[in-house]
Amino acid sequence: MNWRKKKARKIAWERIQILFELAMEEGKKGNFERARRYVEHILNLSTKYKVRLPREMKMHICKRCHWILIPGKTSQVRLKKGKVVIKCLNCGAYKRYPYKK
Repeated sequence: MNWRKKKARKIAWERIQILFELAMEEGKKGNFERARRYVEHILNLSTKYKVRLPREMKMHICKRCHWILIPGKTSQVRLKKGKVVIKCLNCGAYKRYPYKK
């Protein structure tokens, strides 16, 4: 990988982090459409520059409708049989993550 691609990936990663923080802030304020737009920008940047999103970031993004998942506002979090179950309140999609007791 040449230095230009590395630099482009680094800049893309910095933009992704900033956009994620902005999306969380807008989601907490109740501006869900603007937060959704930020999430779409995040997903576009990650696919264009081949930047892998960390698990913590993926847990807060709905794969189906691209909403930011904030527990209590846009998502419902439950613990069932060794799994954390996150339900999107916009589209009804579920995410399941294992946890150890």
